[in-house]
Amino acid sequence: MPPWQSSSSPPNPGVLLTEATKAQIRWANPIGDRYMALLDGPGSAKRLTTDVAIPVARTEPALDLDTLLGGFRPLFRALDPEQVNTLSSALIQAFQGEGVTIGSFLRQASLVTNTLADRDELIGQVIGNLNAVLDTFGGRTDQFGKAVDSLSQLVAALEARKTDVTNAVAYTNAASATVADLLTQARQPFKEAVAQSDRVTSLVLADHEYFDDLLNTLPDAYKKLARLGSRGDFIPEYLCSLSLKVNGKGGQPVYVKIAEQTTGRCAPK
Repeated sequence: MPPWQSSSSPPNPGVLLTEATKAQIRWANPIGDRYMALLDGPGSAKRLTTDVAIPVARTEPALDLDTLLGGFRPLFRALDPEQVNTLSSALIQAFQGEGVTIGSFLRQASLVTNTLADRDELIGQVIGNLNAVLDTFGGRTDQFGKAVDSLSQLVAALEARKTDVTNAVAYTNAASATVADLLTQARQPFKEAVAQSDRVTSLVLADHEYFDDLLNTLPDAYKKLARLGSRGDFIPEYLCSLSLKVNGKGGQPVYVKIAEQTTGRCAPK
């Protein structure tokens, strides 16, 4: 059954299908959009019922654009895309009988070819420049031959090591997948680290005086530690007691005694 059966689309009160109606597939533009045109033909004006299709004898297929536009390809190659679209549309409309005549198309083509003729000096300059390029290229045939030989040697070397190249590509692909997986796994920890860094920054800013003093006194403290280890990889100091100060309830300091000796050199005097 043809695709333009009268019951295949919702009823349109403005379209009356009769026994003389013809269906024709037409091009809407040169890029391939098509539509179905309903035309009045000779015959009875009796209205078609919803269960009757337009017979194939009263249908026409779309124009063959390859055949229609193929003869104008030499002209189209010399035009810009907008001019090609304009001339193609005019030619299609003329052959579809949509008001544009062949004469109109020829007038547009004449205007375009006149424009091309006005540019003959520019075209001549392009041809002259191309000749100069070819002359320069012809004077360097030895260099070009060496370049071709070098390229041939490179291709031969790659061919001899195609297994290594294939393995390298495979390893690169595997490494890329591993890196992608690593980034996926590290995304959440990194996000948490960034959030905690904001928290640490807030704490440092709130107690910046303490951190300023710490940074100022650290160099002297490191110098003292360096003097303690001047005799070797040990500290020549005798430890009598060691206490750890921590914050207790209510912010009060609490001292935790870790080590203590009260005899010998540590005996009270």
